[in-house]
Amino acid sequence: MGQMQQSTGSFSATLRLTIGELAVAHPIAVPSASVPATDIVPALQGLVNAVVAAAEAGRVVSCTKGCGACCRQVVPVSRTEGERLLQLVDAMPAGRRAGIEQRFAAAEAVLAPAGLAARGDRSDREFSLAYFAQRVPCPFLEDESCSIHAERPLICREYLVSSPAELCAGPSQEGVMPLPVPKISLAARALQDDRDSWFPLAMLMAWRRTRPTASARRPGVEWLQRFVGRLGK
Repeated sequence: MGQMQQSTGSFSATLRLTIGELAVAHPIAVPSASVPATDIVPALQGLVNAVVAAAEAGRVVSCTKGCGACCRQVVPVSRTEGERLLQLVDAMPAGRRAGIEQRFAAAEAVLAPAGLAARGDRSDREFSLAYFAQRVPCPFLEDESCSIHAERPLICREYLVSSPAELCAGPSQEGVMPLPVPKISLAARALQDDRDSWFPLAMLMAWRRTRPTASARRPGVEWLQRFVGRLGK
């Protein structure tokens, strides 16, 4: 990380990452005050975007608006991102919020009886295929496009394919060729709890009913250091 500079209410620096053969230099700013982890999510979104752009350079991407097959895959969400998404839903106009909550309830009604509310002892591959077989759309999916694209989860930003878009709808994902994008989003899973934990995005409202209520507050730069320190672990 380059030298930090303090301005009114924030710290800024150029974050330099080397991941395999990929080198990224990205300007980043975080609050200087003690804040909940959700307050640095915008900085993490920008960092993930920069890593994805570097990995995507010179490659052909077949993902386009309106191709929503990947929005029926399991989307692992960290506690920090879950809290951020709940803030987003709570801030929506009442009518829109009600429609979103109904879609979450519909997803839960399918996933919970199927034993897909959490991964349990299954491998990631086994759980992902069983989840995809249910064809449950992300509750934020509208007209086969992400309705919260600017606030979409970190891992959604990292999933791009170069194979024909129609292959993504296949039950076994045969022939799908994801771009080799470093999954730095995984570092967010242990940002608050010091353990790798996540839940399926479609179970957001169910998670809300049992989620931890106490959230630590740290200076933004400390949250960022914790995130960077977990990269590659």
